Amino acid sequence: MKHLLVIVILFSLSACSIWEKNEKQAQNAESTASVKEMSDIEKIPVKIDQKVISHINWEVSPVFQSGNYKMRGVPNKVGFIDEPFIANKDSKYMWHFWGDSIPEGELTIVAVKKGSNDIAPALTLDGKTVWTTGVPGGPNNGADAHIPSNMRLGESGKWALLVYLGKTYWDYVVIDVN
Repeated sequence: MKHLLVIVILFSLSACSIWEKNEKQAQNAESTASVKEMSDIEKIPVKIDQKVISHINWEVSPVFQSGNYKMRGVPNKVGFIDEPFIANKDSKYMWHFWGDSIPEGELTIVAVKKGSNDIAPALTLDGKTVWTTGVPGGPNNGADAHIPSNMRLGESGKWALLVYLGKTYWDYVVIDVN
């Protein structure tokens, strides 16, 4: 009987030890995933104000005429030549900016998906997603500055494209991705 009791106690102790080890591995995996997500967010070259995201009007931004082109965006502020967005497909988009005091610096686009607080880079360079591209050049198509870009979003749905020039938040454009 003593031997049976000793075996039961040893078995219980080893089972607890294995359970604790598995528990610790699961916690470490969760913590590593959080760190990975945080490190991706830390790579964003701009500060994202959560108030901007919470105040997004999720109606698709209007189309307006500038020069010979139809633009999607905010008239007299920011827009790009209107092209449909198709999930997981790179396409070219020419960004345009209007105003006497357009901030200087590289263009950064932060995409926010409706119904989620997830953010993602929308710009692509050589097939890879990036947060930032070059600095806008001079006037074009009736705008005061412009820059070509490639963009891709990984899922269909409504997305807000938060536009930053340098470190300055400029505005956002809401699009539908098919």
